[in-house]
Amino acid sequence: MKLGAWPLPYVRVKCSKCDREGRLSKDGLIERFGPDREMFVVREKLTEPSCKRPDKKQPCQSVLPDGLLVQAITAKSDEEIIDKRLTAEAKKWREEQK
Repeated sequence: MKLGAWPLPYVRVKCSKCDREGRLSKDGLIERFGPDREMFVVREKLTEPSCKRPDKKQPCQSVLPDGLLVQAITAKSDEEIIDKRLTAEAKKWREEQK
């Protein structure tokens, strides 16, 4: 998914190795990286340089914690939602975007 298509107004990133977590404005990230930058590249550029993982030979283990919510929001039908527990929250986000 490209940054411009990310439906939330923010992007959260978290590293499971060093427990760092941050939340950044989508608009600010678009200014920095452009709307066509893939989310996995944005995630990597935000976390890799400053990751405090103990073993720098190992890759940063950053994730986008809201990835499943985004999947639920962008699903074409409720049947396509991977984590059904997010169905109600996804519907709420979709309604707010209208």
